[in-house]
Amino acid sequence: MNRFALKIGASLAAAAIALSLTACGATVAQNASTTSSTTTTTTVATANAATATTSVDTHFDDDDLTWDASDEVKVTLADGASTGGTGVTVQGNTVTITTGGVYRISGTLTNGQLVVAAEDDKTVTLILDSASITNSSGPAIAVTSADEVTVYLADGTTNTVADGSGYTVADDATPVAAIASASDLTIAGGGTLNVTGKTNDGVSSSDGLVIVSGTINVTAADDGIRGKDYVYVLDGTIKVEASGDALKSDNETDEGRGWVRVDGGTLSLSAGSDGVDAFRAIDITSGTLTVAKSAEGLEADQITISGGTVAITASDDGINSTAGTQAGGTEQNDGSLLTISGGTVTVKAGSDGIDANGSVALTGGTITITSGSGGGTGAVDANGTITLNGAKLTANGTQITDASQLGTSMMGGGRR
Repeated sequence: MNRFALKIGASLAAAAIALSLTACGATVAQNASTTSSTTTTTTVATANAATATTSVDTHFDDDDLTWDASDEVKVTLADGASTGGTGVTVQGNTVTITTGGVYRISGTLTNGQLVVAAEDDKTVTLILDSASITNSSGPAIAVTSADEVTVYLADGTTNTVADGSGYTVADDATPVAAIASASDLTIAGGGTLNVTGKTNDGVSSSDGLVIVSGTINVTAADDGIRGKDYVYVLDGTIKVEASGDALKSDNETDEGRGWVRVDGGTLSLSAGSDGVDAFRAIDITSGTLTVAKSAEGLEADQITISGGTVAITASDDGINSTAGTQAGGTEQNDGSLLTISGGTVTVKAGSDGIDANGSVALTGGTITITSGSGGGTGAVDANGTITLNGAKLTANGTQITDASQLGTSMMGGGRR
């Protein structure tokens, strides 16, 4: 399996993230239509004009979205009457995938569960084909074991997944979420996925999470979309309303984990806490990212915006880079780094527009900031150095041409 390597420089001069990038050239499917004839079996996943290409190493590659129609196992969900073929067991309203393969899921469970409990070295593809799963006492889709799982949204279909309130899970490796995966998880396809997480998260993976395509709508009691190791968005239309963080990666212990990257798509986020929160890094290269509501819009140790359109509304800091080691109000430089080298960035913040416990480098792009007033608040606040060279910056209605106009108010905020 390919993995993403993330390296953080030890000194501020090399403090920008060295993302170990590998251009895979992976053409992926956007449609889930099946074509077949009486004489041949054709590949199910076919690319349309809008293709996505991976630019970093993760568990995902183009082979994950290619299979033969003859390999599909049909699973029909129905209260008390679900059916499935080889590799599927049914016990009451619990339908379990027991081995690797491709499974086309349709029908409705009003109070049941789809479980993936395959061998640790097997991959599983779940084609959601107008499927609706609600579980009042646990995750609606629970991946307890597999190498990796792909949730593929059949073209033109609407699929609904919801859990109940106030439950716990016996398996510590499986998150508490409407779609809960203990394995690497990929979401792709041309359909729609509506997710409601009433106890904790909407979609959560204890490993990595890659979103390739699809229309994904998530409402969550806590975090909307979480990948412990990473969240990587290539494309898709994603809407999240979360009481906690909208997008999150929170692996604090494993080197090279705990990052969020957006390479495309349209993301509309509303959060009670952070719009995008990552322990180590946030990297935005393309796409449209709108944080309509948040305490802080983006928060990570290393934040890089090199392209795309980013619009943030925050009650506290708009963009906050922090190593997570300093409490609010400290003057210490913690070595974190916030870099904007391209794209269009608009920030409306109740406190600082850009706040860094380390340093800020504004070397490109168009940046417009409206920030709070009074105290240590300001358009750009850093405990380290502020570099303004190449970016077009407007702060509270004034065009800023030199970093000396910004100053360092020395009131960096720690992690929320």
